Amino acid sequence: MSERLDPRMLFEMIAHDLPGELRPHVLVVGSLAAAYHFRDAIHRDGIATKDADCVIHPAGALTECQAIATQLLSDGWRRRDDCSPRAQPEPATELRAIRLNPPSTEAYFIELLAFPDVGQKEAVRWIPFQLSDGWYCLPSFRYLGLTGRDWKQAENGLHYAAPEMLALANLLAHPEVGTKKMSGQIGTRTILRSAKDLGRVLALAWLTSRRGTEAWVQGWGEALRERFPEESSRLSLSAGDGLRALLEDDLALDEAHYAVDVGLLAGKGVTMENLRATGQQLLADVLQPLAQRFGGRSAP
Repeated sequence: MSERLDPRMLFEMIAHDLPGELRPHVLVVGSLAAAYHFRDAIHRDGIATKDADCVIHPAGALTECQAIATQLLSDGWRRRDDCSPRAQPEPATELRAIRLNPPSTEAYFIELLAFPDVGQKEAVRWIPFQLSDGWYCLPSFRYLGLTGRDWKQAENGLHYAAPEMLALANLLAHPEVGTKKMSGQIGTRTILRSAKDLGRVLALAWLTSRRGTEAWVQGWGEALRERFPEESSRLSLSAGDGLRALLEDDLALDEAHYAVDVGLLAGKGVTMENLRATGQQLLADVLQPLAQRFGGRSAP
């Protein structure tokens, strides 16, 4: 899709296309959730994403995931080219995720994600599940469990993740810049996965404003204690590690800037140095206090 759409329009399309009885189980996450939350700020420039990441909750809701996928397919939703069954459930990492276009448009597609159990240790768990034509998987990203806290409700009733919880989940998912690239292009470039996700953190902070991000500290600390009771102190101390690494790596920061410049901050004129300043403020205003209040000592 080359044109950019108002996120409110996409939310209306999803609400219209999803059967009403399924909506309570669906939580929209990712860039679409962020764009909808800041819809008044970005509506003129819109967003280019087609991907509506949908976490199916509660945790362990495999039956609900199967029922949702089955009902959508029976209602005329269409598998994307990269959504095909396998004959066996193993190896789970080779199974395809459920990605479906609605019956009457190519404007967006949904991808079904599992809501992680509190005890999940892996960064991502691939959960096999069976439909009538074969085996698929539900990716379960450990830190996306944070999005189950303080979620928001759209004007049309859809649930979506709060921007501060998306930001915290992205921070924890990338304790270092690493070398892993995105599987597809953003705009015309193939960039680091960490640059994309940590760039989103910076975009969320920029859109929230400095005064708004200062209020994130308490919610972050409480969310970490709730989701990761045995690790909350360590995670409070290390949550800023990946962001620090990004700010010290000009090439990675350039990729992050590119990602937000064609994404959430399109048309805003935000420079790479603006992003760097936003990151430094986030470290000073939020991540340092988080470490002090909930980690037991100061972060480096």
